[in-house]
Amino acid sequence: MTFLPGLLGPAIATAEALPPYTAEGLLPLEEAFIARAVDRRRAEFATGRALARRALAALGEAPAAIPAGADRSPCWPDGIVGSISHSPALCGVALGRKADGVRLVGLDIELAEPLPQDLWETVLTPAENGRLSAMPLAEAGLAARVIFSAKECVYKAQYPASGILFGFEMFEVALDMPGGTFQATWQGDVGPFHAGLTWHGRLHVAGGHVVTGFADITG
Repeated sequence: MTFLPGLLGPAIATAEALPPYTAEGLLPLEEAFIARAVDRRRAEFATGRALARRALAALGEAPAAIPAGADRSPCWPDGIVGSISHSPALCGVALGRKADGVRLVGLDIELAEPLPQDLWETVLTPAENGRLSAMPLAEAGLAARVIFSAKECVYKAQYPASGILFGFEMFEVALDMPGGTFQATWQGDVGPFHAGLTWHGRLHVAGGHVVTGFADITG
């Protein structure tokens, strides 16, 4: 089973891998960042970079080092926007080229497990909580996990443009699980983004995973 192909459309190149993750193939700039990491973190980091180079190749771009910044986010080659995500059981990358009109890309991968109820108050807005309260508990728990993933996804997409940290309350998410889509509406003004702006993303729940993706593409 594959999870990412077609999630975000033809302008976005994706690559994915299942464990065991590789700890090999790091370039010197990447090695310098991860040198002191524990084995598991090193393997996740190296796998993400290997997948990113695979996605770059699919876009017709040359392989390149992808170090991390001080905030630990990937430093993409000029003209590239993208996102890396991983769970203990899946690692994925989504990349696009600015020359193709791709402005923002977000990707998040989670295990398809109910979100613990003690996190609901932190993750969910009152409106989201109200919608979930009408569902059976197991169904609501998985939906809460998907909302969590969608918020992580759109946060990753916006961060390179805003550089601003904020909490889960900044987005309100509405799910269409059968249709495989979500809407994330900004609840305040952040950087170039304004309250009321709604982003439309994709979701996929299968094979024990929740995958959410968002791409802002012009033209």
